[in-house]
Amino acid sequence: MAATFQPTWLQVDDVKSWLRLNGADTTDDDLLESVAAMAEPYVERCRPEWVIIDGPPDGDGIVVKYRPDAETYQGAVMYAAREFRRRNSPAGIETFGEVTSFVARFDPDIDRALQTGAYARPVTS
Repeated sequence: MAATFQPTWLQVDDVKSWLRLNGADTTDDDLLESVAAMAEPYVERCRPEWVIIDGPPDGDGIVVKYRPDAETYQGAVMYAAREFRRRNSPAGIETFGEVTSFVARFDPDIDRALQTGAYARPVTS
């Protein structure tokens, strides 16, 4: 039996909507949940500024939550959708009828939303 993972803040229905999948069709929901759960820690590493720490001042019962802004959330949706679609192109090649196309390694829209790649913030050591 495959391990199951549940996303905590990324909504599977939003990923389905971005992919233009029928919301009533639950065929791929388990896979979509795993992909959304996989996308969350990646996004949290890319945009850690949205980590919220809730709890009493004495430190007991601290709860760490992730509350992304709209840009980061949409980047997470796009990233999860992209990873879901990768199942159709494991070697990086996708076919459409008789046309073969290479899948781009990077998506500038996702990079911009998650501030990765060319859009990464400068870091000093």
